[in-house]
Amino acid sequence: MRPGRPEDLGPLIELWHREVAAGRQDMIPNEGRMRRILSRFDWEARSRMVDDGHGRLEAAVMLMSRPSPDGVLASMYVAGPPQVVADPVRWGLRLSHAAGADLTQTFMARGRGEALRDAGMRSVRPWLRMDRSLGGELPRRAVVEGYDLVDGTAAPPGSWADLFNRTFADHWRFAPRGEDEVMDGKPAELCLMAVIARDRRPVAVTLGEVEVYEDDRRPQPVGLISSVGTLPEHRRKGLAGWLVTEVMGRLRRAGALSTSLYVDGLNATGAFDLYRSLGFEVAFEAEVWEATHP
Repeated sequence: MRPGRPEDLGPLIELWHREVAAGRQDMIPNEGRMRRILSRFDWEARSRMVDDGHGRLEAAVMLMSRPSPDGVLASMYVAGPPQVVADPVRWGLRLSHAAGADLTQTFMARGRGEALRDAGMRSVRPWLRMDRSLGGELPRRAVVEGYDLVDGTAAPPGSWADLFNRTFADHWRFAPRGEDEVMDGKPAELCLMAVIARDRRPVAVTLGEVEVYEDDRRPQPVGLISSVGTLPEHRRKGLAGWLVTEVMGRLRRAGALSTSLYVDGLNATGAFDLYRSLGFEVAFEAEVWEATHP
C-alpha cells in the first residue's frame, strides 16, 4: 500500500471499470469531471493505492471532507475487491479520525460491503438509482398555477447555490455547497428553477446534464437528473413533478436516449413515489456506509 499520485488517474479509471463489471458500483465516473475535482487534491496525504508492481491498481481509497450540520463529513471513495481493499479502508478511517472528521461515509452496491463491515463501518441507508427511457411519449407537463419556470440562461448568477442550500437544509446528511460545485459545468438550458410568478422568488430546483458512460447497459447518452428539491413551504404542490417532466423533455432534445436519477431510499418527501409515477424504475441498489468518530 502506497500514497497515490496524479499519474494514478488513468489506472484508477481502469480500476473503476472493473468495479462496475464486478457489480460493486453502477457507473464509471466522468474522467473530465474527475480531473477537475482532483486538480487540487492532495494525493499523497489523502489517498492510498495497492498495485501489482506493473502499473495495475488492485485497490484504491481516496478521502475528501466538508463541513456539515452533523460535523465534518469525510467522503471515502473505495475501489477494489474485498480481500484487497480492507486495509486501505482501515487506513482511510484512521486518517478521517486523525484529521478531525466526525463521520466517514461511502457507497457500495447492496450486499457487497463485507470489507467495509470488517473495517468497522455499518450500513445506514439504501440509495437507489432509477432509470427511464426517453423514447416514446413522455409524461405531460403539469404546470403549477402561480409559478413560472426559468433556466440558467435567465436565473440570476449566484442564485443556484443559495436555492440548493435552502432547499436541502432539512435533508439527511446535508452539506452546504458553493455555486461552482452545484453547477459544475452543467448546461444552462438544462438547469431549471421554479419561481413565484408575482415576485420571481426561487422556490424549487432541478439540474440536468447529458453524459456518456462506458461499459453501461443504458441507452447512451444518458440524461442525468440531480438536485430535485423544493423549499419546505412550497412542497406538495406539484413543483418537483413539473420540473422533472420539463427537464426530461429538454434532455431528450439535447440528445439523451435514457435518463437516470438517484434517490435516498428513506427520503421522507415522497420522492420515490413521484419518480415511479413518472415512469422511473429502480435499476441499481446501493447502500450508504458510515463510521462515526467520537
